[in-house]
Amino acid sequence: MKRRTLYLATLLLIIFAFPQTGLSTDTKMKDTILQLDYTPIDIDIPPCPVKIAVVKFTESKPIKEIGQSKLFTYYPSVDIGTWMGQSLYKQLKAEGLDVEYFETMDEAGDLFIITGIANKVYINRPGQLEMNYKVRLDGMVTKSNKLLFAKNYISKQKKDMTNTGDNAGKLMAGLHDIFTLFLPTAIKTVNESQ
Repeated sequence: MKRRTLYLATLLLIIFAFPQTGLSTDTKMKDTILQLDYTPIDIDIPPCPVKIAVVKFTESKPIKEIGQSKLFTYYPSVDIGTWMGQSLYKQLKAEGLDVEYFETMDEAGDLFIITGIANKVYINRPGQLEMNYKVRLDGMVTKSNKLLFAKNYISKQKKDMTNTGDNAGKLMAGLHDIFTLFLPTAIKTVNESQ
């Protein structure tokens, strides 16, 4: 009898001390909101004498969920189109250009517009020890409803768990990669189209 009591006491202790053990078959995914932000970096962008409008990015399809692991579902703190547009605005402003942010193309009027389409922002954890990050967008320059430049850009990163750091920061690093390629060409297009 003492052996059975000791066994039950040990089992109860394990259950209460470690409630997330395999006794629960219904594991609920936890919602995690990633605080998406943007810190400008130094990009070699040519000077531009004209005012530029940055317009909120459209989403090719609504991006509500931006990733999943075995335990978490990741959601953005702001909509992805706003995050990309505001990030682009902050980067150009940090470069000293005369820029203004608008929600729609109509509000931007006849200014040169730099904007884009948000295609994908995603975090994936395929295994226990790795994380994959993907940011994909179409960058564009327009003027008076005429498309002057458009190109698809993608940033993929694969990190092991010892080097993942902050998930939102890795997505921002994806924008850094893309803006380093996109913005010099976009500003060159504006300068050549004046």
